[in-house]
Amino acid sequence: MNRKFLLLSISLGLSMAAICLVIACLYVFSSPNARLRFDLTAEKSNGVSERMLNAIASIDAPVRLTAFLYREDEKLTSYNSNVYMRAFDRLRLLIDDLEARTSGSFSSLIVDSNSPLVEQQRLQQLHSRQSGEVIILSTSDNHVVLKFEDLFEVSQAVDEQRIAARLRRERIDEAIGDAALRLSNANPFKVAVIKALADDVSIQPFLEFMERQGHTVSHVNSFSMVGDQDLVVVPGQLTPFTPLDFAAAKQWVDDDKHLFLALGAFTTTAVVDQWNQILAERGEHFEEGLLCEAIPIAGTFMEGRHECAILEINAGKISGQHKINEPLLKAKRSLLFAGTRPLTFGDSTNKYSQSRLLRTSVGAWIDNDKQGVRFARDGNEKAGIHAIAIASAAWRPQSALRAGHLLLSGSDEIMREHLDYNKDWLATSIMFLLGDDLEKSGLRSINEIPFHPSREILGRIKALTLYLLPGLCLLLSLIVWIRRK
Repeated sequence: MNRKFLLLSISLGLSMAAICLVIACLYVFSSPNARLRFDLTAEKSNGVSERMLNAIASIDAPVRLTAFLYREDEKLTSYNSNVYMRAFDRLRLLIDDLEARTSGSFSSLIVDSNSPLVEQQRLQQLHSRQSGEVIILSTSDNHVVLKFEDLFEVSQAVDEQRIAARLRRERIDEAIGDAALRLSNANPFKVAVIKALADDVSIQPFLEFMERQGHTVSHVNSFSMVGDQDLVVVPGQLTPFTPLDFAAAKQWVDDDKHLFLALGAFTTTAVVDQWNQILAERGEHFEEGLLCEAIPIAGTFMEGRHECAILEINAGKISGQHKINEPLLKAKRSLLFAGTRPLTFGDSTNKYSQSRLLRTSVGAWIDNDKQGVRFARDGNEKAGIHAIAIASAAWRPQSALRAGHLLLSGSDEIMREHLDYNKDWLATSIMFLLGDDLEKSGLRSINEIPFHPSREILGRIKALTLYLLPGLCLLLSLIVWIRRK
């Protein structure tokens, strides 16, 4: 009797342990956050970034990605070019990874020439697709279209030399992330960018960058034309204010409205003096001069070269005391500031908080072009730490749009020639100025979204239930039978 009871206890115990193991396995297999993924590439390019995942997760409605993989541009197929093959392979890889790592609120569909013709026509009519459009990211009431050139950079074919087109660079992750941001932003902020020139072509990439962040951007000729905006950006200024524009700029700052002001080292003294008058009550000041640092070449530090005026701002020069810099420090990214003038702050009332965001190294100096060697430190040019970006805000804001958010930059090239090196920092800076939530980078963490299994995952769960549980029971029965023998 004791032997039978012992065998029964062992059987029940093993059965309970097997059921617990099955439940644990089902949880791991069905939960995206419990999966282990390894990307061994140096730039982590074989999978989607956390930014894209968070951007998708920030959309409250179900999201559908439809990819139309058609070889429509003859210039990209001539001379046996493999542009489309490589590009579409990358798209398929990243789309599969994106669907595997997001919740059931995201789904994808890939359409190509091998898809059923009726389905191709239906989807093209449904999305009003035009030639060249590759990805359509959509919700029930909105959509964003991405063309091939939005996702890839290609060198064109040369007919005279019969050279095929080549795939140079991709920006799939960034483009889909930007598209998701636009979908998630139901009430976009209004941003006015002041023109430095009547035909300011160099600022166009910055305007497109702002629009991809989900903001409504207007390019205005003067400060007096700003109107009802949430933020004003001044990406450099060549000529002094007229009395009307000066009064409008001063009123904007005095009303604690939000401003991003970038004046480089080569901005005229008249312009700098006007802005220093406007900022006098804030206690923030643009100083004169060009900041330089010695650059490392062949194991030593060199001066007297124009590269000395291009400052690399690494982690040691980025303040960790302000939330603008948190995403940058976590990513261990550097910035590039060129043609930079020093800033000072602190001489103000207690109405505003002030923070130095970025600084130079202790070996930086203010170069004087009136005497000595250009880009080289002379005897009267003292080295030291200088602030190059400052942020301030009112301690007691009047409202969300009148919180006194102000950001000063000693370089305007961060929005022009060196935009690509500073995009991350500019994005978080703009979000701070607009009062957006920076602790989550303006996004909602994917871990906060409830998990809804997709049809594929439900199929896996059913398969495990159908085959694994009976198999385990059979195995346990076999073990008990062998023990009894």
